[in-house]
Amino acid sequence: MNLKEFEEKVRNSGWYRLIGANPIVEEGKGVVEIEIDEKHKQAYKTAHGGVIASILDSAAGLSVNSLLIKQNKAAVTAEFNVSYLKPISGGKLKAEGKVINLGSKLAVAYSEVRDEKNELVAVATATFYILNLEDVLNRG
Repeated sequence: MNLKEFEEKVRNSGWYRLIGANPIVEEGKGVVEIEIDEKHKQAYKTAHGGVIASILDSAAGLSVNSLLIKQNKAAVTAEFNVSYLKPISGGKLKAEGKVINLGSKLAVAYSEVRDEKNELVAVATATFYILNLEDVLNRG
């Protein structure tokens, strides 16, 4: 599978379609864009932290997987730490992820979310297990 095929597979997966996120994959980099609307908001009318965490995790994971796909391997989240810096009530958000370290069994990545004014909304670090791609695809 090449990067474009991988990006298309991700884009058509249930979670990305459900939340309306747009993934973009480049070698060593993952980007996820989303337009915040009512379905993304919690009771106080700001974007739910889970939505922001999701695009942070996704951007970090895409950055790692972009390097593993040609090795027939895949990364799944093992640990995830997020810091929220400001609330968001609407507009477009863009999460970007990059690989910090890629080992044989674990990878670490950093991601951040910025709003339309390019202001930092949240940051995260994530650790990923590295598995054989077939094992991941055969998990049902």
